[in-house]
Amino acid sequence: MQLQRDWLIRRPVIYRYLDKRFVDAFFETGALRLSSFAAFSKHKDEERQDSLEGHGSVVHRNSEGSGQTVFALTAQGHSAFVLCGAMNYQTDLAESFKTDSGFRINDSLGFGDAISKYIPGFQLGMEGPCLYLGKKLVVRDMGPVDLHAVKGAQTGEEVAVGKLFQTVAAAAGNDLMFLKSATYAHQNEYRLLWHSPHVVSDYIDIVCPEAIQFCTRFEDMLAERPDGDRGAA
Repeated sequence: MQLQRDWLIRRPVIYRYLDKRFVDAFFETGALRLSSFAAFSKHKDEERQDSLEGHGSVVHRNSEGSGQTVFALTAQGHSAFVLCGAMNYQTDLAESFKTDSGFRINDSLGFGDAISKYIPGFQLGMEGPCLYLGKKLVVRDMGPVDLHAVKGAQTGEEVAVGKLFQTVAAAAGNDLMFLKSATYAHQNEYRLLWHSPHVVSDYIDIVCPEAIQFCTRFEDMLAERPDGDRGAA
């Protein structure tokens, strides 16, 4: 979007909770593991495990005339590598994740761009805060859709229904990649995604020393830490 007046967007800093050995490796060489929605479903601990990441329902609902509602179950983000963090720094989160350290991403745009150079076939990057809802549901109004034409098609009915499903699913935009159950709301999550041309496996290990400049160890933070507290998170 191009605006006629200046407009600045203030992005939050991101707190990435990790074990100290992984933090040390990152600040020494730039070694970093990026996960995926597929990996999220396999985590053993409750705080990280989410079998429905990227999945959800999209509803087209229009009230004109007699009204109409169309549901589509779909999934997004399974061709992307993902890095998650919190938008606040708190000891409770470190304890929940069972970590003893971490780092703060001070500039998510610079950080994400640096990492994009190491993603095979990188196509698109995106970032943003998660939205927590009781149900993973996206509701849209696409205006009146000629459902009777689809139902009454004499030929190519499966194709017509498939196109309707794709149209409704596409109406979700990128929302499903940032929707999470309200049970995880305490995590206050912000995530970055790097899209590739193919469905990705559980994770990718990269070495990106250029990303280090955009980060600060938890142990080196000043404003967030109580006076005199120089231990790990």
